[in-house]
Amino acid sequence: MTEGHPEAACRVTGGHDGPGETPQGALEVGVSFRRLTDDDLPTMHRWLNEPGVVRWWEGNDVSWDGVVGDYGSASTDPEEHWIASVDGRDLGWIQCGAPVNWPDESVAWAGLGVDLASTAGIDYLIGDAADRGRGLGSTMIRAFVDRVVFGLHPEWNHAGADPLAANTASWRALEKAGWPALLTPSTAPAGSWSWTAADHHPLSRR
Repeated sequence: MTEGHPEAACRVTGGHDGPGETPQGALEVGVSFRRLTDDDLPTMHRWLNEPGVVRWWEGNDVSWDGVVGDYGSASTDPEEHWIASVDGRDLGWIQCGAPVNWPDESVAWAGLGVDLASTAGIDYLIGDAADRGRGLGSTMIRAFVDRVVFGLHPEWNHAGADPLAANTASWRALEKAGWPALLTPSTAPAGSWSWTAADHHPLSRR
């Protein structure tokens, strides 16, 4: 899908421990976002089949045909799919959409007091293992919410995410991006699906 909002760019500091905190010696990282196109499908196929990614993809079809069906231009998926780049190099994928598009998750979020009408749900991945554990995930999330979710969608005042409780790297990225948790890995039901395991309190529009 390529319609609307083709690109959004910003420059943020990577490796923050929380909102407004800039550690000494932090480097400025240029993050940009562009809408995913069919030209990105080979990259998406490679990323989704990387062992550190596919283990969290909950049995989704990550074959070539599956990726084309889910992310290609013929897909009827209502979410916006974006490619994040750092200083001109593709870093990962990130999406946003209305929670009503995910019925099970929207029920769980509503039960936690989330205002579904003004909230966007996001999902994301860092494609290459070498880019993980460097603070780039939290940088990407923070920039995407600021520039795309809030910057391009006035109807959304909050954002939420719900990684699996066992996916500690994803939890840490959200925490470093400034997201307080409504459910934590220690309080989420063991073995539960992502929508019950790790709902985060929405990051409110600043």
